[in-house]
Amino acid sequence: MESDNKDAPNGGIKMKICFIIFGIGSLLAWNAILSDISFFMNYQGKYDPSTWFSFCNFLLNIIFQFIMIWKKQFLSYKVQLIMGLIASIASLVVLPIVVILFEKNSLTGFIVTAGLVLIQGLVNALCTSGFFGLTSFFPREMIISLSTGQGISGILLNIIGYIVLLSVNTGDNDKDAKLGAIIYFSISGFILLLTLGILILGYRTEYFKHYLGKTKEFDLIRSTKIENEIENEPITTPSISSENKDENLVQKTEPEVKKKGEITFKQLFQKLYEIDLLSCFIYIITFTLFPAVSISQRLFKTGKFRQLTIITIYNVGDTIGRSIISGCKFTKKLAYIIICGRSILVATLILNFYFDMKLGLNPTASSILLIVNVTALAITNGIGTTVCLGLAPTMVPGPMKGRAGSSIGFFNILGIFLGSCIAFISKYIINQIGVYVEEQ
Repeated sequence: MESDNKDAPNGGIKMKICFIIFGIGSLLAWNAILSDISFFMNYQGKYDPSTWFSFCNFLLNIIFQFIMIWKKQFLSYKVQLIMGLIASIASLVVLPIVVILFEKNSLTGFIVTAGLVLIQGLVNALCTSGFFGLTSFFPREMIISLSTGQGISGILLNIIGYIVLLSVNTGDNDKDAKLGAIIYFSISGFILLLTLGILILGYRTEYFKHYLGKTKEFDLIRSTKIENEIENEPITTPSISSENKDENLVQKTEPEVKKKGEITFKQLFQKLYEIDLLSCFIYIITFTLFPAVSISQRLFKTGKFRQLTIITIYNVGDTIGRSIISGCKFTKKLAYIIICGRSILVATLILNFYFDMKLGLNPTASSILLIVNVTALAITNGIGTTVCLGLAPTMVPGPMKGRAGSSIGFFNILGIFLGSCIAFISKYIINQIGVYVEEQ
């Protein structure tokens, strides 16, 4: 959505940075877990956290996001995001402490940790749906900034992960893992706190007021304030002018919301079904292969940095994909070519593992091929996500743009969940390949 009048304020670099930070915050909680997956593997590797945590994180996420787009919006995005960010901060602080409290490979410890990841998925739904919905009211450059920020989120946490790994090195692996995780997740929580502060300040700017002033975003905030004031007022006989003022404001708010239309999920899907399904398919392919299949393969002699390095390669490629698309025209044809064409990576990434194990392919050659495959997976993921997020708001009337963005967020999560389920199969396949090679 481009600016539709000459009076629209120029967001400039400050607003672009603001939306990049929103993108960082929208995926930070999950990226924090993913980037420090070696910590969980160290303590709970027996139960394969790299596969199970993806499944757990997105189970409640998908259910809650579906409820939010099925039912009419009852909270402003501002309130929704504040609640989600505060809850995310709390969960990131608690998570490493819970893991450390239990013995290594404790089934009880794994169940409790998985339960926290499950709950965090619900919290992540508030953030993802909220930021996607909010950004859909703004020009396309801000949508691209948000999407780029989501890619940067992973890179930022990877950099923090490297710094922590290099800084905490006492020689005791278990002690290093404990201390490193506490530092890492504390820094992640601080970044979310920063995101929360910028969000609150953003709503006070003229830029936000211009693009959200005629939507029900501010209507919901205003309506809630009025209801609270009325509930807290002492029972007195108000003056006619005062009563009419509040009454007119409430009456103006409610009909405007209804007038602009609370469409059903079915009606929304009928308008967006192609883009919704494509945005879902993007993440089915991605999470079928990443992280489980990707981090199971050799990468030169990277040792304890191997898993983090593979994840970093993915995050860099994803960010590149989200940013390089800014100069292109967003079309359905482009979305179909990029998103459907990447399906071939399912075969190439698994075959890379097979050739490496079965044929004794040179470790250097197989590592290079792994980098090529993961980079291709990441870049196409970034391009496809940005194109779908940019197209959706242009396919619906103005009042529906927020829900169109939230719809893309929901189908992204649906794809992640389905891909995480299929990952059990893809991980089983490469495990069987490993067993077969050992028996030969």
